Amino acid sequence: MGSFIHVYTDGGGIREARVPDDYAGKGSQAFVLKFPGFRKSLLASLVPNSTASRASGVVTITATAHGVITGSTYAGFRFFYPGSPSLAAGWYNSITDVQTNTISFNAPGANFGSESVNGAAAYTSETELDSLVLPGSDFIGGLGVTVNGFRGGDTTAASKQMRYYIQSLNVHTDTVTTAPFVAFICSFYLGDSSIAYGVSGFDNIPSATRYQQPITLGIDSILSVRGSVGSAGGFMHITNLSAQGTKGN
Repeated sequence: MGSFIHVYTDGGGIREARVPDDYAGKGSQAFVLKFPGFRKSLLASLVPNSTASRASGVVTITATAHGVITGSTYAGFRFFYPGSPSLAAGWYNSITDVQTNTISFNAPGANFGSESVNGAAAYTSETELDSLVLPGSDFIGGLGVTVNGFRGGDTTAASKQMRYYIQSLNVHTDTVTTAPFVAFICSFYLGDSSIAYGVSGFDNIPSATRYQQPITLGIDSILSVRGSVGSAGGFMHITNLSAQGTKGN
């Protein structure tokens, strides 16, 4: 019968593709994983006592010295809004303008006056950037999953962290501070004994921290990528996010 892998169609669906016989026995089979909802994103912690208002479908946050680069650098990025009484927390498309003390983004709806953002606290919570489903037929011992992309942020000592979860369990973490720009590659692996292995840091860099998480093989499993900014006046951006799986023979 030969071997098959899952591939994504142009429309975002999944189909099976046959692996040539002369390839199947050469160590591993790689397949692409797509984050279906991802687009270039900005996650900012803002500052305590930030406020927001909406006029003509544009929300303007007032946050003195919020730290985000001003001008058009992030125009068109989606933005995570931490929430206020008149507007729910979530990702919004997209940023229209950034000034020294304000950030504006599109969010259609009724106008509202100045109100407190995130209960007047800086936003430092872990936030999902995107997720995908690993089919149970691929979620087997010997599977390796690599998430890669490009990210950056402010150059202060504030931690800018990304965490990777499978079956709601943290299997990999990486953190940057004053050197925030990185083309990152982060992997985790499934063992035959229903254990997922990962590290703290980036691939090919030794780490003192190893993750060993008990998982269930053979079931559809959500891979979630989450980010956080550790203190007020910081931000991180993610412009690219993709993944691939490799199944050993």
